[in-house]
Amino acid sequence: MLDTLLQFIDRLRSDAYDPRAVGVELLLIGLSVNWCMSVLRGTRGTRPLRGLLMVLIAITLVVRVLSAQMGWTRLELLYNYLIFGLAFIALVAFQPELRRAVIRAGDVSFSRRRSPQSRQINSLVKAAGHLTRNKCGALIAIQRDVDLRGWAENGTILNAELSPALLNAVFFPNSPLHDLGVIVSGNRVVAASCQFPTLESDEIDAALGSRHLAALGMSYETDALVLVVSEETGGISLADNGELHSNIPLERLPDDLSTRLHADVQVRVPRTLRTRLHQVRRAAIVAGLTGIIWYLADQASQISAGGVPMTLSITAPQPGLVVDVELPSQATVSVTLRGSTRAVEALRAAAQRTPLPAEWVLDDTRSKPGRYSVPAAELLERSAAVRARGVSIEKVLPDTVTFVVDEKAAVMMPVRVGSGRARVADVNVSPAEVRVSLRRRDLDRLAETDRAIELPLQDRLAAAEPGKTQTFERLALSPRINGVELLAVEPAEVSASLRVVGQSVTRRLSGITVRYDFSPRMLERYGVERRDPNEWLLEFDVEGERPLVESLRPQDVRALVPITRELEPPSTDFRTVEIEIILPPGVALVGPPRVVQLRLVALQAAPP
Repeated sequence: MLDTLLQFIDRLRSDAYDPRAVGVELLLIGLSVNWCMSVLRGTRGTRPLRGLLMVLIAITLVVRVLSAQMGWTRLELLYNYLIFGLAFIALVAFQPELRRAVIRAGDVSFSRRRSPQSRQINSLVKAAGHLTRNKCGALIAIQRDVDLRGWAENGTILNAELSPALLNAVFFPNSPLHDLGVIVSGNRVVAASCQFPTLESDEIDAALGSRHLAALGMSYETDALVLVVSEETGGISLADNGELHSNIPLERLPDDLSTRLHADVQVRVPRTLRTRLHQVRRAAIVAGLTGIIWYLADQASQISAGGVPMTLSITAPQPGLVVDVELPSQATVSVTLRGSTRAVEALRAAAQRTPLPAEWVLDDTRSKPGRYSVPAAELLERSAAVRARGVSIEKVLPDTVTFVVDEKAAVMMPVRVGSGRARVADVNVSPAEVRVSLRRRDLDRLAETDRAIELPLQDRLAAAEPGKTQTFERLALSPRINGVELLAVEPAEVSASLRVVGQSVTRRLSGITVRYDFSPRMLERYGVERRDPNEWLLEFDVEGERPLVESLRPQDVRALVPITRELEPPSTDFRTVEIEIILPPGVALVGPPRVVQLRLVALQAAPP
């Protein structure tokens, strides 16, 4: 899990995300979280939702990490079914809260709220004064923006002019309409005997009566301001936005009603230390939930792409060491990347042009000469090309990298001219010796006679006329000696002058017959049986000075198989015998020696 969080932090630091898009996403998620908390505040769904969110977040984090790092795909499948089931359970468990949200979202009047008239407030205050003096219980919902006709339909429609006498009559004890609530809109009494929703929450004082609970429920599910008169104490209370303000003096009631009902004025609650701490706590919860939700959404939106080539480059911290990757060949691996769609697609497109580079510096435990095998993921996890995009590496093939750490050796070697077929004289090279850097194990394998670096002039001298002096300036030396790759040559260029004495040419001769070369004793005792007659007619290449080679004729060449006592005793198996090819002086055979297969056959009349 720690690796996943570190990779997430790397992605935030990289250019994998568009800052403007992330800012908009966080803002929208934060507003949604804050709205949901406002909808659920003070309801009985608060505590279950807290528990559900904690369990869901914990399960999601664990499942995402385990499925990504350990390949537990079945666990991820079960998690997807669990999310579907929890969504269905949430629809049922939080049905009242969802209903409240829908009501508030869809039942808002688009007309400007009318300013409260003094007549409306005077009627409410006079009625409240009469009811509180006589300890008559009352429950009056005053409409604001949200239309309350839906709640009025379950009561008795009055549609009467608002007056203290009407309200006193409605809430007079034993009146048919006094038990439930009254809905007031402007200067009209819309309905009486209306059933208001009751707020159920663990945070509500258990001593509150049914009228106060109904007032809280109505103000919570709508934006209505609800006036409550207690039947037991005669106390006046106002329920606003799910909060109950109790024990309001009658003389302060007009100002409170005017302030709370005015369209452009909000109630100014004194900011105490407790209020500030509550606001800070809520802001911290909203910020935390916003970050977690965005992180989970980011994890869910990650994609994977396999078969992306990467080239390894391993360097040693000490200048006197050299590192060579043995496996995989060409130091290239195939990786599976996981990250945002934008980052993964960009890396995959770049890898199609050239493999992604991955550099790794040896640690102290592997800085001594020797052969090492390291998990490939360890070498690639710090690749700058991948980290810059905030992408993680899920899988590497092959999963192990083998490399050899060796010391660098620096020696002085003479420069040897490679003239090819040209014979040269008066060779002068400047400088005559150069400093060669190579691996220690390669230096130990080179024989003393091979410790010279070649100046390749074969192509330049191929057409040179004999007798002329050739001069060459700033020519590059060969980067290899007998197939051994050199690390560095200083200086890398030299100058040379020489004289071409002659040119060697190659010519193919054919139709050369192989003959026997018997000793007298062997000729009397044995005959020869050939295995393949075609082997006894040769075709081969010779080289030498041009005049000698061009004037050479087949009869000037002799090919003999010596039949000596070394072939005794006769055997049923054929033996391989090397052919002795005799060429004129100055002409040499090109290629390996030629052979034939034969066996001796004893003659019938051979002398003892």
